[in-house]
Amino acid sequence: MYTRLIYKLSGWLSLIIGLVCTLSIYQIRYVYYGVMLAILGFIFAGINIFLNQKFEFDDVKWPKGYIGMLLSSIPILFLLFVILKFKR
Repeated sequence: MYTRLIYKLSGWLSLIIGLVCTLSIYQIRYVYYGVMLAILGFIFAGINIFLNQKFEFDDVKWPKGYIGMLLSSIPILFLLFVILKFKR
């Protein structure tokens, strides 16, 4: 019973944190906070993906953890792009 609650909570938290991380790239001064939140988003997405693989709670093709992980990786990829673009 608690594992299903943790599964649902980690899925929604990974989506919300991933959305905030994605929105952080619009202002360059917020990218630092976006990267810090991305770490937290990766943790919640990993928990969600692990619980879905172990207990098979949902039969959907893309659980919330995968989408949350994709959204959480955007600021890290953006920062990598900026570093490589302006490196001389």
